[in-house]
Amino acid sequence: MNSRLLILTMGAAALGLSACSKEPSKDNASTQLTLHEIMKDQVDKHADELWEETNPAIGDAAGLDPAKMDDARWAKTIELATKVQDAANQIAALDPIIAVKPGVKIADEDVPFGDSAESVQANIDKDPEGLRNFANTLANHMGELIAAAKVKDAAKAGPLIDQLDGVCESCHLEFWYPSQKDLVEKIRSEGGDPELDPKKQKKS
Repeated sequence: MNSRLLILTMGAAALGLSACSKEPSKDNASTQLTLHEIMKDQVDKHADELWEETNPAIGDAAGLDPAKMDDARWAKTIELATKVQDAANQIAALDPIIAVKPGVKIADEDVPFGDSAESVQANIDKDPEGLRNFANTLANHMGELIAAAKVKDAAKAGPLIDQLDGVCESCHLEFWYPSQKDLVEKIRSEGGDPELDPKKQKKS
């Protein structure tokens, strides 16, 4: 699960993806949540809480230790995975998809490898359905985790939790911070976390 450290250092504090296939109306723009808001306040928040909840149950083999997953921890895992799934479904349903509210600046956009809100919006404008597909992939991934947690299957739930950051990262590198692709490739080539390998990421 080391790759989630990379996510944190590469801009997780300002997670947000953007897209729009049409010019948003003033009413929609003022009332609809932005992608940045959903990512920051829901996806990122609850994913971090999910890792915090399950990290104490990691065993010697780096998987979930069933003996450390009591009923309360399983219930919390289901609750948090459901919140991430709900947020992913919100993203998939956004129309139009707006990066940030006017005047909002994305953290890290002025540092090396940072991408501006405008460039992120442009990335998604090129392929809004691609972003929605990634959101659906995340929702499906959480659905698998929820199903495993409901039957207390630690052998299945552990890898799904471990792979979560990779599922997120595959989308971020396409839309949120593509300027960091070279950095990630360097990490991969030097034997970095295999979860950053795009061949291992699920695409829809």
